[in-house]
Amino acid sequence: MTDVNTLEQLDDRFTEIYEAARARVIERQKHKALIVIDYDVLRLYYGDGTQQNFPGLETPIYKKMKTLGHMPLAVYCLLSDWATGEQIEDDHLTRISAYRAALGSLANELDTRAEVDQGTLNKPTEIYTKSIALLDAVLAKRCASDEEINAFATDACDDIGPVLMAAARDQLKACHQRVQNIRQHILSPEQWQEICVLVLGPYMGRTGELFLQYFARILATPMQADRRLVYFEGDDLQSAFDRLGTTMLDAMASGAIFRDRERLHRDVLADATTQCLDEVLGGSSTTF
Repeated sequence: MTDVNTLEQLDDRFTEIYEAARARVIERQKHKALIVIDYDVLRLYYGDGTQQNFPGLETPIYKKMKTLGHMPLAVYCLLSDWATGEQIEDDHLTRISAYRAALGSLANELDTRAEVDQGTLNKPTEIYTKSIALLDAVLAKRCASDEEINAFATDACDDIGPVLMAAARDQLKACHQRVQNIRQHILSPEQWQEICVLVLGPYMGRTGELFLQYFARILATPMQADRRLVYFEGDDLQSAFDRLGTTMLDAMASGAIFRDRERLHRDVLADATTQCLDEVLGGSSTTF
């Protein structure tokens, strides 16, 4: 009979071997050229342990537009559970009032007339005033209706587009400026050809994320499942490096073993599972 403990020990040994190989892959890539987008900072690794940080990806305009863009979502989250017209409980009214007070203290900071003068926006956005108006109405009557919440959401959809456009444009410009400087003045052409990019971001950001789109375009590489461009959900830099190393090492090993660089980007049992399902389920397509 097989000794289960021995098998587990051997598998633990595999994990140690794999993690050591992954660490070497990461260090080799840092030596070549690696860009890490760590929220506000573009980190560049290259050469013999050289690192340069380029902050400022989250520009003042980006931060302002992002705050305005989040406002309708915050209002919706505060009110959506109370769309029945019933009286809102006191503790939740306190939360609504606190958010309303926070908005009130930022009236000047969220004014967008300067952005209109600069050509960033075509007209001042009404997101702030509409959010204030709805919250004030709800606080006054201590209830909210489905109709007024839906009307607010519909209006917000029209207002939010230009705000999001301004945020994206300004952040893209900031990133492109830094990348051009890196490409023209810091890295050699050979280093640029070998560069990889690691993007840290929020959970819902993976599909169409701004930096993924940008680097996919300038590197002529896919946004997903590609060893040159990797997205990590979260802000743990070491875990993000591990994700990059896993993606690169799996692509290398997969190409050597399966003659398919993408094979290990799927579950190792994926193909076998597809072939075995009919056998195990007897060809049935119905559910229990």
